[in-house]
Amino acid sequence: MPHLVQMDRSYSKKGLLLIGAESQGSTTEDIQKVVDDNRIKFPITKGASGPISISGIPHMLVFDTTGKLVFSGHPGNSDAEKAIRKSLKAVAASEGDGVASSGKSALDVFKREELIAERSWTNSDGRALVASLTSLSGTTGTFRRPDGRTFEYDITKLSEDDQKMIKDAQESREK
Repeated sequence: MPHLVQMDRSYSKKGLLLIGAESQGSTTEDIQKVVDDNRIKFPITKGASGPISISGIPHMLVFDTTGKLVFSGHPGNSDAEKAIRKSLKAVAASEGDGVASSGKSALDVFKREELIAERSWTNSDGRALVASLTSLSGTTGTFRRPDGRTFEYDITKLSEDDQKMIKDAQESREK
């Protein structure tokens, strides 16, 4: 696990999106303890299935920006990091041209849709919360923490300035 945390720290700002998948049937509490103990910032799913066969744990799958599988194996294998670096170089090269062949930025594959980017929010009690706002339904906002976990929060409990910012962002999106 420490190797994956280090990979996330090293490459996430360059476009790597790491997603962990627990596949041994652990409880939510056990998974959260591992996340907390290892200071994991990337999202972790409980269980995973798909068309790819995985044997042995830990196991890493690396996909390039086209969705092609470019590595499958142990994350400690030197080929894993080579595959990541090669895929990120392809992203950087596409970014140098401004757009990938699809007409989208190559990094768009890794972007998450947000109404307001990650920032510090202040609630009416003066407590700060760091998260991005991904969507708004009435007065209920869906927020995403830096570790990828989402939660709903009544925006009327945020400061007036934060509520105005959210209202302005929502109006801009609707135009």
